[in-house]
Amino acid sequence: MGAWGVAILSDDIAEDVNFRYKDLLGDNYSNEEASRIVIEEYLNELDDEEITAFWLSFALIQWKLGRLQEEVKNKVLQIIDSGSDLERSEEDPKLKKKRESVLLKLKEQLNSPQPQAKKVPKRFVSETTLKAGDAISYELLSGDYIILKVIGIIEQWTGDRYPLFEICDWMGKEIPSKEQINKLDLKKETFENGNQKLNKLVFPGGKRDNPTKRIRVIAENVGIKLSMEPPYTLLTWKEFDEYLAKYK
Repeated sequence: MGAWGVAILSDDIAEDVNFRYKDLLGDNYSNEEASRIVIEEYLNELDDEEITAFWLSFALIQWKLGRLQEEVKNKVLQIIDSGSDLERSEEDPKLKKKRESVLLKLKEQLNSPQPQAKKVPKRFVSETTLKAGDAISYELLSGDYIILKVIGIIEQWTGDRYPLFEICDWMGKEIPSKEQINKLDLKKETFENGNQKLNKLVFPGGKRDNPTKRIRVIAENVGIKLSMEPPYTLLTWKEFDEYLAKYK
């Protein structure tokens, strides 16, 4: 896990802890239970230096959410007063001084009244019923259809699952047969320098970004030309029509 700076929340541990803790609260775990789970999970995985970073970030995250526990606060105040967190900055006096200032600010913040606790909403998890080899029709705002083929499904550590598409170079009102779909070329986007690139698109739809009424699986086990290798062009469904108009 890496650090990006001297700020308390500027490292991978803080980002992961923030995500996990909010996820549990959003799933209606009590603060006590969510905290217990987070602490147990991370203390079993981290070394001594990482554990210190964990406690500092967890206390600040709890405080920001109005859920700072007294035992977490006391643990962090002990770490700050002992100076143990500053040991990793011994070889860089300037960095140590900056970190010391950050820790003193954290101590002051934890000793101040925390915000009122607000309900943490349940996180939207993107799911898909599509699978590799599916060909789908997508109805444009014009009423015409295009054909997308699912290269594969990207599964993220957050639990989100996104279909990765290749776009066929076809548009019309009558859906072609599976045999015809297998013979279609792929659409290309042309850049200002004249170079062309085959499109590979991911659609991370949100809760209100649902294209269900505009897509339909029209064939299975069709031939796929592209691989799952990045880079991808990242778009939401609501951006898709504008994107297609740009790269006709």
